[in-house]
Amino acid sequence: MPSKKKVIKAYVSDKEYKKICGTAKQCNLSLSAFAKAVTLGHEIKSREDQQARRELLKMSANLGRLGGLLKMWILDDDEHRPDVEKLLVDLRKQQKTMYEKVREL
Repeated sequence: MPSKKKVIKAYVSDKEYKKICGTAKQCNLSLSAFAKAVTLGHEIKSREDQQARRELLKMSANLGRLGGLLKMWILDDDEHRPDVEKLLVDLRKQQKTMYEKVREL
């Protein structure tokens, strides 16, 4: 039974076609699904964006765990002060990395 869906055609150059195909592949969508989403104004998320978001979530969780350890050590005693200072340096590095990742997005 033939499909009752309508077909939309667009004429593009070879360069444009390759670019469209590449972008659809980055978004993990078929050419048809990509064209439909773009023309209907849907937000398109590429795999790179999704990967970057996952990395930021992991970093955020690591910073949270690090903060918990700092609180525990500071409240415990002064014996671990050098460890706490080292963790503070690591925390600043993580924050800088996270800031750079956010700027990339």
